[in-house]
Amino acid sequence: MKKKSTLLLIQLSGLLICIFLISLVLLSPSFFEFTWNQALRDLMPGAEYFFRYVTEFGGTLTYLAIFFVIFWGIDKNIGKSLISTYVFGSTINYYAKGAIGYARPTESKWLLISASHLSAPSGHAMSSSIFWGYLAVRWKRIFMWVLSILIIIIVGLSRMYLGVHWLGDILTGWLFGIATLLLVWMFEKPLNKLFSRINMLYIYVGVAVVGALLMILTQVFYPLAATSDFGSDGGKIIGLGMGLALEHAFVKFKIDALPGKMWKTVLRVMLGMLIFIVLFLVLYLLLDTSLFYMEALQFVITLVYGIFLWPLIFTKFKL
Repeated sequence: MKKKSTLLLIQLSGLLICIFLISLVLLSPSFFEFTWNQALRDLMPGAEYFFRYVTEFGGTLTYLAIFFVIFWGIDKNIGKSLISTYVFGSTINYYAKGAIGYARPTESKWLLISASHLSAPSGHAMSSSIFWGYLAVRWKRIFMWVLSILIIIIVGLSRMYLGVHWLGDILTGWLFGIATLLLVWMFEKPLNKLFSRINMLYIYVGVAVVGALLMILTQVFYPLAATSDFGSDGGKIIGLGMGLALEHAFVKFKIDALPGKMWKTVLRVMLGMLIFIVLFLVLYLLLDTSLFYMEALQFVITLVYGIFLWPLIFTKFKL
């Protein structure tokens, strides 16, 4: 009991520290001056193409690809927890940007990239700290910690170098990410204990329904939706819920790492990734993602494919 109380105190203290530091950064104009960006460019002249590549390590496509690899071939439960945490954090980021309301640097400062939505907290900085931080915490390997910290830092710096974020955006993004992980750390075990008493099919369907309602209500009533819609985040929530519900009802695959059968797992992942890339590109070309419901549909189809359809196929073919 004493151990649990100490742990809870540490978690709450961490959250309060994050909130204090976020407030401090947001109230400090010096963190929102382009001199920091220019200093980084002066320190690393001609590195724009390097950072343009690196910034994709904090992009949605990369996260989905890594999630699918883990979900299909490494650890199904970690994969589910990882994507759920990422989607949760992405949703927080959308509303946090609207609440804070800070604008990005002017377009004349941007290099090789364009951006929409408001500025703070940086979505790339926040998502990378959540995604890679979660993997580091769950796998508890020195290599994973070093790799995660390196990616988190370099993704944040890439957004500054390319001119689409202020230093303050990056700092608040990292802090929001840490706060999100602390919340997950606090509630993951109690929620898993609660859900163990309930048919998970109802939970997954409920997630999809909440995602649809949230998207509709946001588009209708949230002022920010006029300039930056909720289609991407809404589609991720709906696709996550639908995919998990269908997989739970009709597949329930297991990852069997049997001696001499590793080639099947490798083939499963490689074929699945190839189809995923083709599918995402086809959807990108066919759907007008400037419309929020089309953008949502893109992510619904992609996640349902990765969570349900491909597992159904490789299970039938015994891959």
